[in-house]
Amino acid sequence: MTATFIVIAFVLVQAAVAASLTSVSRSPSSPATPAFSHETSTPTPLCRKRAPAIRSTVVDRRLATWGHQDALAVPRTRTGFRERVAIGCAYLRWIRGHWTTLADSTWRDLVELRDPRAAIAHVFGVYASEAIAVSSCETGGTFDVWASNGQYLGLFQMGSSERRTYGHGSTALAQARAAWRYFVASGRDWSPWSCRP
Repeated sequence: MTATFIVIAFVLVQAAVAASLTSVSRSPSSPATPAFSHETSTPTPLCRKRAPAIRSTVVDRRLATWGHQDALAVPRTRTGFRERVAIGCAYLRWIRGHWTTLADSTWRDLVELRDPRAAIAHVFGVYASEAIAVSSCETGGTFDVWASNGQYLGLFQMGSSERRTYGHGSTALAQARAAWRYFVASGRDWSPWSCRP
């Protein structure tokens, strides 16, 4: 009896899903995209005049977003928007708002990671508390990206041969990434550092 009930419930759920799928229009836009008639509407003269500037802003904001995402070492946001063929200004303005929001949020993420502790936590993940303790010890608690002790530089006081092998940079994020590569190469062990967690 219970098995029969489960089968009937499953069939009813499938029927409801199928009914909802047939009622949804099959537009090429993503589900989050508002329903604009962007390819069939006739543009107004004012829209024809403003469209190139809006398209230019979309491209600028997309490139800014991708630049921020590259710096954060996260995958780029894929785009399915067709602003080059879009006619309606409402659709173009929506795309511009979408990429502006993404650019702003990725910029905030990038600015937040300028704080050395945030950058270390972002890069080291589950090893973050250990890495922060090592960096604190290595820099004398200052978390200064310019800290130096002879040939040893940065948040993790890496020597010249380690910097050459694993990289280095002037930002906390770049130095944390270099230290992560060194940490992984050493078997996820803190033995290369004089300070340990």
